This record gives sequence, structure tokens and C-alpha cells, in this order.
Amino acid sequence: MKQLTMYALVLVLAIFTGCEHEKEHDHDDHPHDDGATLTLDNCESSFGLGVDPFYSTYFSCVDVVASGNNTVITSNNLPPYESWYYGTTDENYIEFVSQGAGYYLNPNTISSQDLTISIVDNPITKGLTINDALVDGIVGTNSDEYGMGAVGVALNGVAIFNPLAAPGDDIEDEKFSFDYFSGHPTNTGYYHYHSSTKGPLEVLSHKGLIQTPTVGSGEIELYGMMCDGTLILGCTELDGSAPPNSDFDAQNGHVHDITDGTSVFFSNRYHTHICTDTYTGHKFTPEIQYYEGCN
Repeated sequence: MKQLTMYALVLVLAIFTGCEHEKEHDHDDHPHDDGATLTLDNCESSFGLGVDPFYSTYFSCVDVVASGNNTVITSNNLPPYESWYYGTTDENYIEFVSQGAGYYLNPNTISSQDLTISIVDNPITKGLTINDALVDGIVGTNSDEYGMGAVGVALNGVAIFNPLAAPGDDIEDEKFSFDYFSGHPTNTGYYHYHSSTKGPLEVLSHKGLIQTPTVGSGEIELYGMMCDGTLILGCTELDGSAPPNSDFDAQNGHVHDITDGTSVFFSNRYHTHICTDTYTGHKFTPEIQYYEGCN
């Protein structure tokens, strides 16, 4: 009888230990779930062998691995800051505050997601001339549009959506439902960005790369990357210089080396700029894919 009791005890301990071991390796098990506010200080990140140094230099709150000719970025899509779109019992919840006339609270609540963005390391151009005829702000008018839903990832692991509102909506109206970080969730709880936001700039500040995480004033403004390899920057290039905008296309995009002034991370890489007070032609994330991929 004593031997049977000891066997039962060992079995229980083994099961308990096994569950704890699995829990330690669950990407979705953030300290946030244990009653702590989720921040850049405690969100989890990992960068696998062979991953380009660009990602560990600029991204947080993500898992990044090299997979063949692709770099795969995953996250649980929980923004590492306070928002009135978290559930009212969540440690990151704050009460809604109107940011001006017309602002409203949409009825949706942030929930954890399985965000996965796979980016070709050496993307192939589609050979498009991205002009006003292509960048029309209307869903479904061109097969080269980024799809609806998550088509990119910001530096803080939050999903980036294209600038096209759902049918029947207007992106210019949707911005009135944005929180302090210019994000909002879908009806499935998928929190995301459509435009410039201080969220990724706070990552740059947290990493000691800038001192001013304010949209339009950052020493460097980098927001994230789209699924085809297009980078999204703000009012600067990656080295902090002002963009030479004479060659901008209809979504404020152009091609040159992406460098921090010391290292060239991407050669001749297409990227767009969101700098709404200076480059007013396009104020949102890119609408048209420059490279093959995503679809």
C-alpha cells in the first residue's frame, strides 16, 4: 500500500512538472497574464540563429527565426502599453478619453492572436509604377493591393494593416476610433495600426536608439515591415537623415540602401515614409505591394 501511495505521488509530481515545463516555453504566456502590466520591459523576444541583425537591433516583443529563404516573425499581438481597448479587468486597461471632436470608442476588445509574418529575404520586384491610379484608397480595385487583415508587423510585435477600410467604412473616419497609440481592434480582437504611431518609436527609445519617441520628431523613425519586405519609415531614413522625396511614388515610396550610417542592412530596398505634416500625399501604410510575396 505504501509503495502504491509513493507511486501515485511521483506520478502527480511528474504531471505537474511536465505542465510547468510546457508553460515556460509558451510564447503566449506573458507576465501580463499573471497580473502585471505588459510593457517593453517584460514582453518576451527571441531571435534565432541566422536571423539578420536588423531584427534584433530594431524589434521587440517578437520571436524571429530564419526559415530557408525567409525570415518569420511571430507574436501574440498584444500591445505593450495601456489602451482602453483592453478588457476592463486587464492590467493594461485604461478608461476611454476622447482625443477631440468626433472621437469614439469602438465596441471591440483586444485579444491575443497568432500573428505570423513570413518575409522573403531577397524579394523580387513586381515591376510596377506605383501611381495615383493604383493608390486609390478603394478595396478590391487592384490585384496588387495588400490583403485585408495582418500584412505586416510593427517593431513592437503589433499587426500592421493596409490603409483600406472595410467595405462601407472610410479610413479617414476610422482614425477617430484610434487609441493614444493610433491603434484599434477588429471585431475579432485583432489590434492593429494603419498609420504612424508612437508604439514602435518607444521600442527605439527603449533600445537606446533615440531620445524622442514622438511621431514627427524622432531622431530615427522606423515603424515596421510589410509581408513583401517593404519597410515603413517615418520622417527620417534609418540613419536619421531627411528622406530625398523627389523620387517618391504615390505612397511615398522609393528605393535605396537601408543603412544606419555604418551598416547596410538591405541593399536597394523599397520602403515608404509616413510623415503626415511634411509629405501629405499619402498618410497611411502602403496600399500596393512593390514586391512579390504575401498572397
